[in-house]
Amino acid sequence: MCFALAILLETAGLRAQATLPSAPAPTASPSHAILAPEEAPAKPPLIEELPVDVRPFQLTLPNGHLFGDWLGARTQLEKMGITPTLTLEIDTAGNPTGGRSEGITEAGNLGFGLLFDLDILGGVKGGSFLLQLSERWGDSLSSEYIGNVFTTQQDYGGQTFHVVDVAYQQKLFDDRIEFRIGRIAAGDDFLVSQYDYLFMQNAFDGNPVGVFFNSPGMTAYPNATWGAMLKVRPTPRTYAMVGFYNGDPGIRGIDRHGLDFSMNGPGFVIGEVGVKLNGLDGDNDYLGHYKAGFWYDNSAASEFGTTHSQRGSFGVYGLFDQVLIPFGERESNRGLGVFGSALFSTDPSVAQMPFFFTVGIAARGILPSRLDDWCALGVVYGEFSHDLEGVQEQTQRLIPTTLVQDHELALELTYRYYLDNHSVYFQPDFQYIAHPGGSGKYDDAVVLGCRLGVNF
Repeated sequence: MCFALAILLETAGLRAQATLPSAPAPTASPSHAILAPEEAPAKPPLIEELPVDVRPFQLTLPNGHLFGDWLGARTQLEKMGITPTLTLEIDTAGNPTGGRSEGITEAGNLGFGLLFDLDILGGVKGGSFLLQLSERWGDSLSSEYIGNVFTTQQDYGGQTFHVVDVAYQQKLFDDRIEFRIGRIAAGDDFLVSQYDYLFMQNAFDGNPVGVFFNSPGMTAYPNATWGAMLKVRPTPRTYAMVGFYNGDPGIRGIDRHGLDFSMNGPGFVIGEVGVKLNGLDGDNDYLGHYKAGFWYDNSAASEFGTTHSQRGSFGVYGLFDQVLIPFGERESNRGLGVFGSALFSTDPSVAQMPFFFTVGIAARGILPSRLDDWCALGVVYGEFSHDLEGVQEQTQRLIPTTLVQDHELALELTYRYYLDNHSVYFQPDFQYIAHPGGSGKYDDAVVLGCRLGVNF
């Protein structure tokens, strides 16, 4: 079906200028500047390394500019040390069959950001300051019509104006050490794979969503909280990082518009180590990233079916992405890769979804004339706590309408088609939601949708 989508778009006469060799990522930081020929890497990877100045959610956006140089304003600002971004995403989806009822909804995100290069502005080498704002609108197909827990539209959530990042970042010793402090989100740095940002399904796009079911202190765009993150790169292939955050679950509320600057706690801690295979000078084209981590949330949680409350929950995770088949000319950056993640929470008496995984495959440049287009297929599965299931079964004997949740599964097939020199993308999308809501009450749902992304 990926190939069919590609051929249909090709024969429709929609032509866009391909930009090589960069993978989909915005030009929101100096690290995306075009390299001089003598500086350019000899072998660009299929998926590029995540630039330290760019928030990961932006990887879903195009890296061209629809309005070019903004009549010279963008270039002048960048010379002064200020990099502005203005981006738009719209997720439209409908379920022609299955779920609670049939319908169609739209959700969108308008993002604005300013990255201040403090080296240019004030001589602070390696220093930068990031301000990001978000305006979200629309409705959720999942909550309004399907009744599933893995929401079909990534841009739904926190439908209001948000102040997101207000953060200082410092890089030291040739970027071997970096730290970030201020209003930040753990999901910007931890549990991140660039492959996940190819999808519209929220269980992939952003961070593997299982962690949010079990840890109320975990945050991700457009929500941020007070926090600090330290990352160390002992070698060019390895890193270790740790983050400490104000884990107040009220931070996710929309009534304060991201301006709730209280530090009510409790604390949330997350750590991660990673290794990169290949991708450096002299390596082959089989780039891979392998990561493992843990989180600890000091929130108080009630054990399912009891009045007993316990403080603190713990979980571990692993994720990877790996290029399997490079094809075409080496400089074309085309190929096929696989990815996956697995998350485990150690205490099913308080963890709503103690087991969760994703797995998928993605290809770039299937058609020689469409070198930058992406096609991806992914599967996500989440298993609800058996302790929770047992409580629901007991309650169902007294209240027959009580739902008993065991698992939910979603499949997504998508194709991203770039236009206007990567300033716009259009993404037809197919999803199949099995066992919506985890209870079996609703029929499996088919979701047809599309995603539009614009970088102004």
